[in-house]
Amino acid sequence: YCHNGLCLVAIPKGMKGPITEGWNLRENGITNVEQLHLLDGSNVGLAHAYSEPYPTCAVDFDDLLKAKNWFQKNGVEINRYIHADDAVQIVSGKANRLKLLFRLKAGLIPSQVIKEGAKTILEFRCATRKGLTVQDVLPPSTHPETQQPYTWGGKGHYSQIPVIPEEILILWKSLLATNQKTKPMISSLPESPK
Repeated sequence: YCHNGLCLVAIPKGMKGPITEGWNLRENGITNVEQLHLLDGSNVGLAHAYSEPYPTCAVDFDDLLKAKNWFQKNGVEINRYIHADDAVQIVSGKANRLKLLFRLKAGLIPSQVIKEGAKTILEFRCATRKGLTVQDVLPPSTHPETQQPYTWGGKGHYSQIPVIPEEILILWKSLLATNQKTKPMISSLPESPK
């Protein structure tokens, strides 16, 4: 991971997030093999904002089916990116979930949550509004619920994470612009009929 410019954070084994104070600061990221002892026996996260040469980001499908419908309603055929020859996915093993990784040549973008009613269906993940990193758990970390390792999915490889497609980037930025005028960081849809 380090040889491919990915900045890492240590996460306690069996957890999905770091607990060390200041973990999201650039100076606390793990970027070279000499620091790998800091990960000894722990889960590992990808610090999106500090990866190089460009930051990484994740399109996090918390409800894959509803998120696909959301993309469709917003004019993006997301399946073409999920199944692309260079698609890099993080698979947790939980049903109806998926993460797509991309590089952001345009620089950091604040994360964005999409909700349907009270339920999160989709997240665009990179940085906080103050420019600190957010993270996503990487293989071979152990998922706290399934007790199984995260795995890589898609036809691509993490050493060649593709640049985010322009139409996804435009959609993400439009959500942020809309939410600056209303409620920050959250975009809600009405609850689906049951």
